[in-house]
Amino acid sequence: MRTDNDKGKTIIYLEGRINTDNASKVEAEILSIINELKPGQEILFDAEKLEYISSAGLRVLMKVRKELGKPVTITEVSRDVYDIFETTGFSDLFNVKRVLRNISIEDCEKLGGAPNCEVYRLDSETIVKVYKGDLYTREKIEKNRELAKKIFTGGIPTAIPFDMVKVGSHYGLVFEMMAGSSLANILSSHPEDTTRYGKLVAGFIKKLHSTEFETGVLPDARVPYLRSLKYLEEIGVYTTDEAERVHELLRTIPPRNTFIHQNLNPVNIMLMDDEFILIDVDDSGIGHPVWDLMGMYQVYVTGAKAGWTKPMMGLGEDILKPLWNTILHSYLGEVHSDDIPEVNRVLGGYTKMNQIFDLVTNPTIPGDIRKPAIEKEKAAFFDMMDTLYPVPRWI
Repeated sequence: MRTDNDKGKTIIYLEGRINTDNASKVEAEILSIINELKPGQEILFDAEKLEYISSAGLRVLMKVRKELGKPVTITEVSRDVYDIFETTGFSDLFNVKRVLRNISIEDCEKLGGAPNCEVYRLDSETIVKVYKGDLYTREKIEKNRELAKKIFTGGIPTAIPFDMVKVGSHYGLVFEMMAGSSLANILSSHPEDTTRYGKLVAGFIKKLHSTEFETGVLPDARVPYLRSLKYLEEIGVYTTDEAERVHELLRTIPPRNTFIHQNLNPVNIMLMDDEFILIDVDDSGIGHPVWDLMGMYQVYVTGAKAGWTKPMMGLGEDILKPLWNTILHSYLGEVHSDDIPEVNRVLGGYTKMNQIFDLVTNPTIPGDIRKPAIEKEKAAFFDMMDTLYPVPRWI
């Protein structure tokens, strides 16, 4: 029986047909391999070349599961064998991963992208979002897919991926082609409608921020910030004392079960049949509305002023600045219109956390520019840190 080792995992390859004729032999070989494992070493099965498995073969896998005392991962399962696992209930007892369909994006129209993904039109009815980078493992993308389902069933209008695929060495999610257009495309073609759409977006966001999920259904919105903070401390960008100050700032933002998208830029807000639909919900969670507002400020204000929004989404400061002003004014309401300068100041302070992380991780920034830019942003951040608080206070 073929085996392999990859990143501390022992891979056992299941091949051909496993039935009454050879089940005992297969069982003996697998148990022999398991007995030679080092303590804590993981094991998984690769079923790419497994053509068929009978009830006798399934009993072998059950014995393996009992021997290990935990669920086992079985990867690259063909559709026919997957049907056997699903029909017999084995997909509930094992972590079964069906073999993914391979597709090509050659000659496909590119619809957009970001540093970590690209979106292509496959045909008139479907699009594919291709994830880039080693961080986007199959497990992570599957979690994103499950997250989208939870958000949709929780009442948030969002696109649902219906298939996971391989695109070369990368993974992708296939979505139904939306008949509408992104807010970015609409405003790029009709800048005269900025005020009208700004008010509509504000109402949409208020609706999102009035939707609550039960604890544990979605992740805490502060988790990505805590993860970034830990990384920046580990590489020496923050001293231990500085990291603790930032951590304390994050703790002052009260927990909530409110839905938070965390990336409400005009590219991720689609308009279909006069209804807004969210896309790219990978970072969504629950928390205080300030998490969404600070993310929006970084794009609509900081990003627009810096000039990077124009090449990325086709919108510059001439549109995004009045759009943000309208959104914030409508979101807060007339009674709090005098508070807008203070809200902007606070949001600008919070976004410096993201800006420091971006300066550290952006590979396009030359080394001789990176360090002084980080130190300048850090100094500004710590100077105003004690004056930051979760705005708006009245929400």
